[in-house]
Amino acid sequence: MTDDRWVWEYAFHAEDEAGYPKQVRDEVKAIADQIVDLAALGIDPTELGEPTTGTARRHTLPSGGWFETQSLPRTRPRLIAVVLVVPPPHLL
Repeated sequence: MTDDRWVWEYAFHAEDEAGYPKQVRDEVKAIADQIVDLAALGIDPTELGEPTTGTARRHTLPSGGWFETQSLPRTRPRLIAVVLVVPPPHLL
């Protein structure tokens, strides 16, 4: 049996994630959960968000910041890694 579900996770240490404002963490979680839900419906997560110079995809936060994801479809479970978070300056 194969595990074809999608999950998301931060690609950096939990203590780094905890350093971001709660509003930013909540927004990243909400959008990353939506990306996982869309991927579970068959939508390719590598086509969601804005392209970057590499293979990551940029997603804008409602507060004005943004974050980037990298999709790893060959892992099991399939992974959407949050590889960079840039909070808006007014929340720092």
